[in-house]
Amino acid sequence: MTTIQPGKRTGSVRIPRSKSHEHRLLVADFLAGDYSRIAPAEGDSEDILATKRCLDALKGDGQLAVLDCGESGSTRRFLGPVAAALGKSVTFLTRGRLSERPQLDYSNLKSGLHELAGDVSSQFVTGLLFALPLLDGDSQIRFKTPLESRGYVDMTLRVLSGAGIYVAVRDDGFDVPGGQKYVAQPDTKVELDWSGAAFWSAMNSMGSVVMFDGLDAHSSQPDRAVSELAPRIASAWKGEQVDVSVSGCPDLFPALAVLAGASAGVTRFSGTRRLRLKESDRVAAMADVLKRFGVDTEAEEDSFVVRGSGGKFDGGGFHSFDDHRVAMAIAVGATIADGPVEIDNSECVAKSYPGFFDEFARLRNI
Repeated sequence: MTTIQPGKRTGSVRIPRSKSHEHRLLVADFLAGDYSRIAPAEGDSEDILATKRCLDALKGDGQLAVLDCGESGSTRRFLGPVAAALGKSVTFLTRGRLSERPQLDYSNLKSGLHELAGDVSSQFVTGLLFALPLLDGDSQIRFKTPLESRGYVDMTLRVLSGAGIYVAVRDDGFDVPGGQKYVAQPDTKVELDWSGAAFWSAMNSMGSVVMFDGLDAHSSQPDRAVSELAPRIASAWKGEQVDVSVSGCPDLFPALAVLAGASAGVTRFSGTRRLRLKESDRVAAMADVLKRFGVDTEAEEDSFVVRGSGGKFDGGGFHSFDDHRVAMAIAVGATIADGPVEIDNSECVAKSYPGFFDEFARLRNI
């Protein structure tokens, strides 16, 4: 349980490394035979520790491996096809909602045509892009529905290119030659995390003055869109509707939803269907959070409407739903609450940003 006293904040914070980028670098390093980034490091998120733990299990000589993925969807979805391409028979251990989230069976992975729904998770695409170059024959990935979260796939392609892997990009998918070899990458720096920075950006749009730097403005991380979306939401005048699609950047939704609740306008989020398949049902979770803050919302199958309160929230007790991004979003809203805000299971932020509440506590009230 964490209790946050109300009040806007000022000060400097450190942005964590992008787990999306680091997952991909780790897998590419592993396939090139370079384990330099695999040793656990202080401050690693639980998801990154899961990938390192599973890669360490995969590098054993035996054909059987137990991969403890924790709650990391990236770990589970990337390493399923990779393990199959390496000829490993694996058992996956999962926690939280990960066992309920969509998965694909790669036990009989072969080269050839792979047809995927593009609107479920781009992580399935990334897993195949890592694995298919290892097979003897050529392969094709084709999409039965439009690919969402394309930025994450673009990030994968950049990492693959740095590891010496060629993938041909087509309008309807990818062509992946087989028989390729991963090569050790140069000393590639892990990007800082736009997803984590989004919460501080939302706080700033609500009147705080939180300083941070080191983010790559040219990153392929989809969540760099916060730099454009947050000002749009915050600047809406009373009653104005702002339309925001989060289909390509779903991890921004909790931070932007709180910002929308603080605005004077009405924000209609589209592309929210996949948010029900995250660490929590984030549509339902954020509806609950905003209701407790005193904000009206309306959810439909693929949209979520927030009617802003004009800059003041109610305090009280809040559920994190064991979801790291929901917990951080509540903390953002606490800065404009009329009383203390209590967040249950705030420790869940360790999944992506272990130091978030330590950074928050070092900020000063304005």
